[in-house]
Amino acid sequence: MEQQYFKDMIAHLQKSGCNIALCQWGFEDEANHLLLQNKLPAVRWVGGVDIELIAMATGARIIPRFEEVTAEKLGTAGKIRELHFGTGDEKMLVIEECSNCKAVTVLVRGGSKMIVEEAKRSLHDALCVVSTLIRCNKIVWGGGASGIACSLAVNNYANTIDSTEQYAVRAFADALEQIPMALAENSGLNSLKSLSNSKSKQVETK
Repeated sequence: MEQQYFKDMIAHLQKSGCNIALCQWGFEDEANHLLLQNKLPAVRWVGGVDIELIAMATGARIIPRFEEVTAEKLGTAGKIRELHFGTGDEKMLVIEECSNCKAVTVLVRGGSKMIVEEAKRSLHDALCVVSTLIRCNKIVWGGGASGIACSLAVNNYANTIDSTEQYAVRAFADALEQIPMALAENSGLNSLKSLSNSKSKQVETK
């Protein structure tokens, strides 16, 4: 009776047009054997979050019972393959060419956990930069360029002050120049020469 029940379920799946089944809670070994015999591969023990994401990507519906399977509730994907990597023969199921998926999966690997975490942090920072640029495409140039630009603007403002307050304003402009000077020195460059060259280029390109 149990075997006949499995056969009826498989026949119902085939009738709906299903050619692969993913199950969250798993199923019997005999059912898995019968599925393979009928050329209907299946994946057992798919995590709850993963199965929801797969359903969203493929346009499928999560179905609690086999009896509710219909062609309208099935999702589509162009390719499903098993990826092997690592020295411990680790495996990962890859579902590609989904009908409703704009997501990209990035596999981060490294020699140690620390390297992997650092790579994940760098990837997260890069994605944050891209998302910020999409929302607002204004860019503040690095390498001390913004500090030099601010210093030039403050110095120009100091030229308009007739009182002794201009010295305090110029001192603030000098303080802003310490950032590009420190960057140049840390890079092994002549800080004063690098600063003067950068300032002259900014003045010329205004």
